[in-house]
Amino acid sequence: MRGCLFVLVLAVAVLSVAAWFGSPILASTVISGVIENAGFHAASSTVTATSDPPLRLLLGRADRVEIAGTDVAFRTFHAASLDLVLTDVDVLGRTAGRISGRIDGAEMTTTTGETTTADVTIDGAASGADASIIVDEATVERVVKATFQDKFDVAVSSVKLIAPDTLRITSPGATLEGRVLVDEDGAIVFSTSLGSSPMLSLDPSFPLRFRSVRVEAGGLRIDAVLDAESLLGS
Repeated sequence: MRGCLFVLVLAVAVLSVAAWFGSPILASTVISGVIENAGFHAASSTVTATSDPPLRLLLGRADRVEIAGTDVAFRTFHAASLDLVLTDVDVLGRTAGRISGRIDGAEMTTTTGETTTADVTIDGAASGADASIIVDEATVERVVKATFQDKFDVAVSSVKLIAPDTLRITSPGATLEGRVLVDEDGAIVFSTSLGSSPMLSLDPSFPLRFRSVRVEAGGLRIDAVLDAESLLGS
């Protein structure tokens, strides 16, 4: 009888140790499946889940989840890489407390249908985190010149950004000045008294939405909001 009791206690101890150390691996696998079902894919990626105590992971709760990947896609949105940290994650409820990190080489579509890239920094509540996107002066100049050549058959000789939100475009024999803003469709546009011309937009399948734009350090700073819980399939 004592021998059977000893074997039973030993078995429970072994299973407890296995659950304690194995739960992070199991949780990481489950979370990987959840975000893949939501539309996330990558050429290479790692998902790391931690919690204190680790057994909480078996209940679908994680104190911290880090998602890192290269050549990533979320549905039809693409980026070179990302490294995001979510905290207070409820895997079953598809919710999280906060998110922080970066998305590098995020693709944006220009008016001419081409793509350009920018880096995104993220920090805030997962249901609506603040995101910041910097588009450098050279990229703005290239997009504006291509847009005017394609849409109006006008060769632009110079492009100048003036704080807080002015864009001045000079072509042979004419100078046009207007504001850079976010329109009701969520695109970055060049707006004048004659109308608006779209410049940059994001793939709508990714839950990142432009909120405002301003001239900063010679380029454009775009403030946006990210619904990170959509990455969990919320």
